[in-house]
Amino acid sequence: MPSWRLTGPSLAVIALCGAASEGRAQETGAAPVAQTPGDDGEQRPAEPRPEDRHIIIVNGQRVLVTSIEDEPVEQVFDEDALAGYAASTLGELIARIREDNGDRNPALLVNGQPVNDPDDIADLPIEAVQKIETLPQGSAQRLGGNAGQRAYNIVLRPAVRSVTLTASREQATEKGWSNSRGEALFTYIKGQDRINLTVRGAQSTTLLESERDFIPRTSTIPFSPLGNLLPFGGAEIDPELSALAGFPVTVAGLPVGNSQPTLADLVQGANRPNPSGDAAFRSLRGSARPIEVALAGNKQLAPWLSLSFNGRLSWSRNENLSGLPTGRFQIPALHPLTPFDSAASIAVSDVARPLRSDNEARNRSLSATLNGHWNSWRASVTGRWEQRRFNYLSQFSGPLVGGANIIGPTVNPFDGSLASLIPVNARESLSKSNNTTLIADAEGPVFRLWAGSLRARVGAIATWTRYRAEDISGIRSLDRREYSGKLGVSIPLTSRANDFLPALGDSEMAVDVGRADFGRFGTLNRHSIALNWQLKPWLRVVASELRDERALSVELLSAPEVVTPNISYFDPVTGDTVDVTAIYGGAGNLRPEDVRTRSIAVTLTPLRPYSLQIDAEYSKDDLRNQIGALPPPSAAIVAAFPDRFQRDASGMLVLVDNRSVNFLRQRNDKLRLGLRFTIPLSNAAPVSAPRSPGERRTRTPPLRLQFNLAHTLLLESRTVIRDGLPEVDLLKGGAVGLAGSQQRHLTTGSIALTQGANGVRIDARRRGSSKLIIGTLASPDRLDFGALATVNVKAFADLSQAFPRAPAFKGTRITVAVDNLFNERQNVTNLAGNVPQAYQPIRRDPVGRTVLAELRKVF
Repeated sequence: MPSWRLTGPSLAVIALCGAASEGRAQETGAAPVAQTPGDDGEQRPAEPRPEDRHIIIVNGQRVLVTSIEDEPVEQVFDEDALAGYAASTLGELIARIREDNGDRNPALLVNGQPVNDPDDIADLPIEAVQKIETLPQGSAQRLGGNAGQRAYNIVLRPAVRSVTLTASREQATEKGWSNSRGEALFTYIKGQDRINLTVRGAQSTTLLESERDFIPRTSTIPFSPLGNLLPFGGAEIDPELSALAGFPVTVAGLPVGNSQPTLADLVQGANRPNPSGDAAFRSLRGSARPIEVALAGNKQLAPWLSLSFNGRLSWSRNENLSGLPTGRFQIPALHPLTPFDSAASIAVSDVARPLRSDNEARNRSLSATLNGHWNSWRASVTGRWEQRRFNYLSQFSGPLVGGANIIGPTVNPFDGSLASLIPVNARESLSKSNNTTLIADAEGPVFRLWAGSLRARVGAIATWTRYRAEDISGIRSLDRREYSGKLGVSIPLTSRANDFLPALGDSEMAVDVGRADFGRFGTLNRHSIALNWQLKPWLRVVASELRDERALSVELLSAPEVVTPNISYFDPVTGDTVDVTAIYGGAGNLRPEDVRTRSIAVTLTPLRPYSLQIDAEYSKDDLRNQIGALPPPSAAIVAAFPDRFQRDASGMLVLVDNRSVNFLRQRNDKLRLGLRFTIPLSNAAPVSAPRSPGERRTRTPPLRLQFNLAHTLLLESRTVIRDGLPEVDLLKGGAVGLAGSQQRHLTTGSIALTQGANGVRIDARRRGSSKLIIGTLASPDRLDFGALATVNVKAFADLSQAFPRAPAFKGTRITVAVDNLFNERQNVTNLAGNVPQAYQPIRRDPVGRTVLAELRKVF
């Protein structure tokens, strides 16, 4: 293991980056050059490109902070490997690598220094990254992370000055939906100093029900813009109309353009109601318009001190259509224009005023972090302020349950004017939160043991939150203060480098404890213990146990009440799909979650020239007081939450209170297996000399085949909803969620053939089948959710490689991507083989297959 520790003060080294070896870069703190495997499997520096050559001054910085300088590097993604992901920003790139590795929230380092706020670096263009190193599971705990968490070290290029413009258009192949997106990145990096400005925005269109082919809902009252006649207090509209039609008439569509119909005029529409036309005014997927501006950077104030900062502004607006205003009016028997001898009713809707549900969000945030290091100790102080504003507006017609209005003698019920009389009400809710946080932490060696130094870490957090919500019930506010502290130690047990039980490899035990005081909201505790054991250079075992009592967010406690009408909802008790009024918002009686996790993970990294990595992780989760959205109204759920579901006199579900609830306990046992490797098919070609004065020097990246496969097997999943209720087996149809209960199998994989920024990447995902028990004890039923496999394909090309003699194509990349290549949708059926209206394939995935075209240019 090479030593990366500097013994003297900061150095000033002037060197050509292209001529510096990785070992030299590590000794001086410069960003290492890209590595490519040679014929013998050893990593060797790749030939530099001319634009990569910069004269730089390097301060004496560690490549990795002392706390993890002895951790081995499991994976190295050089410039060519990173370009093969066809990402635009570092945040996108990290998300993809994290997904491939199965990592939840890895700790991040930049040039070996921890990053407290990922937003500091998320918007950097991928061209600013020299390489990314992934460290083993458990390495992040030394930095104050969770047990079993990885750390990623991001090495930036020593000098970057660029403007990156990206424009894309995504379109559904079945039409009806599209998304346009634009992004501009302005980046400057010089040594450890950097600044990055980001401006991005997008606009997606509304996808309507009428733009997809599926079975429409059946309504108990046939509302229509053209109007439909219904009986009033009887089984038929009028005996004389039934006599003329020759059969009992229970509904009649009004003739178009006839403002004074006779009984004979109504015979044509007898028992043939006019269509609702509602599908053209209901969205399967609403429109969205997000806009974001961010500024982030880092300034080296002294060889031992740096300041990182970021500020972010974002706006978003989402719009949904929820149908037409509807009204049912009574035509009195004595009305001057009625053709009937008795009272009748007419059901109409108004196309001039479609109902909308709109929400707007505005967020502002500022953060700054001072990072310092003295000898082998590291410390940081972070200040963060965030303000969030949320405004929700929903429209609905009449009261929640509806009613009938008597038509006056001066109003013609047949001339189309009734629609304008339908009352349209609106409910608005507002919320605003301000959060101020101060974080201080320090880490370093305390004293030396036989196997190495015992390292300690300590941290403190103070958070002040002010939340204000306003809805129809009034104004609510919540002020909360949180003061928390944490303490941890890493104790070396065995060490090859220190010749203490070297036959057992390198091992250590990490212990962390923490406590948070929320004043009148109580206190919460956290502790973890982990054993990290590097038995062989290619074999690592991590075993951990974690208990974390999680604080409730103020939004969960005090968010305003949001009422949304005409939500399609599957009622498992009756098996019908109905339109309900749904209520969302905060629930003040929630209890904090208590998470208990035990896991053991094994990582094998043989055949380093092929970057072969094999992962196996078994975890056992025990979640107490689990917080989640209200489950569907099965018999067990109705017994546990009887006040959350309202039905009308006929037993039809009309209102659902969807605010979050606590479940008593849930246990999950799962096993995840992962495999990934890279096969180099060619070596990088050296930089070629220009063949003409106008031609640029070119370099051919190596050709690589990358493969990744992961499978998650859920061995057990059980829950207890509330005390006194039986345990529910979620793998055997337990009715807790409507997403198809829990699937036992989940498989993800990808294969990519890349040559730098040119290549093709194929991603696949398969969700196993599952089932959900519905209905009642007297009339049970079951929903079977079929297996679903989807494939995404992305092809991308660097035009400067294809057209080396065209300066205009320098730094230009085009991408074409197809998501859900085979347009697959999940199939859901009940025991009778029928597809419930709410579970039609179109509803499971409204958009379906999409095609994206993207143009990206770096200046």
